[in-house]
This record gives sequence, structure tokens and C-alpha cells, in this order.
Amino acid sequence: MNNTFTSNRVPSLDLARILAMLMMIAGHTFFSLIEPSQINTNAAPWNWWEFMRGATAPIFLTVSGIVQVFANKRDENGKLSQTTILKRLGTAFMLIGIGYLLVFPVDKIFDFFYLQSSQLPKFYAVNVLQLIGVSLLMVLAVFVFTRSNKTFFWASISLAVIFTVLTPLVNKMNWFEVLPYPIASYLDYRNGSIFTLFPFTAYLFYGMAFGAKLKEVEPHRRINFIITTSLILTPVFYIAGYYLFKFEWNFIANTPIPYKASAGFIFTRFAVVAIALAITGFITKKFMHLQDFFTFFGQKALYVYVLHFFVLYGTAMTPGVFQFYGGASSVALAFANIPIVIFGTLLLTVLINQIINRDTRFALIYKFSISVYLIYVLFI
Repeated sequence: MNNTFTSNRVPSLDLARILAMLMMIAGHTFFSLIEPSQINTNAAPWNWWEFMRGATAPIFLTVSGIVQVFANKRDENGKLSQTTILKRLGTAFMLIGIGYLLVFPVDKIFDFFYLQSSQLPKFYAVNVLQLIGVSLLMVLAVFVFTRSNKTFFWASISLAVIFTVLTPLVNKMNWFEVLPYPIASYLDYRNGSIFTLFPFTAYLFYGMAFGAKLKEVEPHRRINFIITTSLILTPVFYIAGYYLFKFEWNFIANTPIPYKASAGFIFTRFAVVAIALAITGFITKKFMHLQDFFTFFGQKALYVYVLHFFVLYGTAMTPGVFQFYGGASSVALAFANIPIVIFGTLLLTVLINQIINRDTRFALIYKFSISVYLIYVLFI
């Protein structure tokens, strides 16, 4: 395989993206299957795993921000085409919709109107798919209101700083007292949201700013640029995060989850992000013959994430691993199921991709089948 780059894609970013997603799936699988009394997440080694699980979303979001710079092509006037805008809008709303459908609290859509209020928090709780969907709408707005790479950089870095500075303040408030429940869930952890806009969207905007600078680098030098920059910034991020966390502690100590309310912790996690980008850069340089493999799964990362729910939890017609071992597994059994879920998910991704790309008729049949399945699940 030719080791030169023939497109704007950077394979090390694709590798970082899919590895972060696989780490999410591994953690999700283990903690869904393990019998809770078997582990203590406040003690080693489980607290370290919890910390690394917390870093997977920042890695994925940062890389996604970088990739957006290369994925959205401007015309000679610096504008996005209407086709691109509509496509990005469709992707964003689709991710938001899938995020809610995966935790739909009733068997049929008509039953939603009879839902008890106690069931709403789980449904409205914001997970990574809703976060990415809403964040992509913000990304699109930045592209629409800027006309050059330079203004795009300054808009992105400004928004990243604003989100960082406001994170402690936003997390100090009880948004459920002032906003409708569905909107408040994007800002407040209190009722079950895992990924709120503050701080997590900041990672996406920082990634966009870095991507704007990376775009100015010659394609064949981009991986080296990522590695070098990451190694330089790792200690800077860690030291800045450590002292900022100490400085703000008295202000955030009484928030529901102090480390998520911390601006300093954003930079601490960025140290982990930088290490991950450096490592995946070295791996990519060592295994350049696998760059097509990295690119394929990097492009399908969100697809892989959605599919793993079907492997882990099953569908309306097929059981998943959770039906057999959910919440009752030993440590060894929970670990043993991680490769099963990951391999099953990746295999499904490859098979579905091959089927829909073999013939346009298969692609239409696939889309029709998804529509029929949703109608069956929601209405029948």
C-alpha cells in the first residue's frame, strides 16, 4: 500500500476515534454485566478504569472536532453547500433521535402519553449520542457564520474558552428549577444525564481549533505534527489542570459532581487526550499498511457505537448478552464478554457495509428494513 496520503483524512485520528469508541463499549459492557458487589470503583484498579472511561468521550469529541474541519468543504466564497448543510443537519437530528429511541421508556409510542413522571428522568437523560447531535448543530453554525480557516479558528477557540470558563458556573445552578425538563437535562447532571454540554462540548470546540491549525500543515507532515504537539502539550495541560482545579475547588465543592463541574479537570483530561493522540500517531506510522482499516472503522465509529447496543441488549426479536448475564456476572465472566460484544459489533458493521455497498437495491432494502423495524417496535 502507498504510504502517502491521497486525501484530507488523517488515519491516526481515525484510529484514535475508533479506539475511544471501543473503550466506551468495553466499559459499557463490563459495568452492565458485572454484579455490583464484585467491584469497588473507589479503589484500585477500578478507580483507574473509571478515570480512563471518563477520558474516552473527550478523546472521541476532540478527534471529532478535528475531523469536522476536513469533512466540511467550503466553496470559493467560503460557504458550505446546501447539500452539505442538509446532510449535517440530518446527521445531527438522527443522532439525537437514536439517542432517545435507545432509552424509549414504553413499549409503544402511543403509551408515551400515559407515561408516569417517575419514568421521565431516564428518558430525558442526555447520553453521548444526544450530546454529539446537539454539538454538531453548533459546529455547523460556526461553519455557516465563518468564511475562512482563520475566522473559523478564532470562533472555535473563543467558544471553547467560553464553555470552559462557564462550566463551573453552569454546574452550580439547578437548571431544573428554571428550564423545561428536556432542555435542563442538557445542562444539569442531577437527574441522570451522563454527558452535558458543559464541559463536554468544549472538547469538540478545542478539537475544531486544533483542526484548523492542522489543516495548514502539509498532508504528509500531519501525523508528525500531531505527535510533536501532543507530547509538548501533555505536561502543560496536566499542570494547568492541577493548579486550576485547586484554585476553583472551594467554588465547585458543593456541586452534584465536582470533577464534572471543574474547568481544571477539562485540561487534566486533555493531557490524556494528548497522550492518546501521540500513541495512535506512533501506531499509525508503524502500521501504515493498515491505514485503510483505521479509516473504515474511524468513519463508522458512531455506527459501531449504536450497533453495540443491539449486541449487548438485543432487539425486539433477538436476545443480547445482557439477557443472559446482566448485572449478575463475576469479574472474569464480565471481562470474557467484552471481546464477544466488540467482535460481534465490528463483524456486524463489516457485513452490513458489504451488503449495502454491493448493490443499490440492497441499500434500499436495508433502509426499508430499518423503517419497517422501527414501525414494528414503536407501533405494533
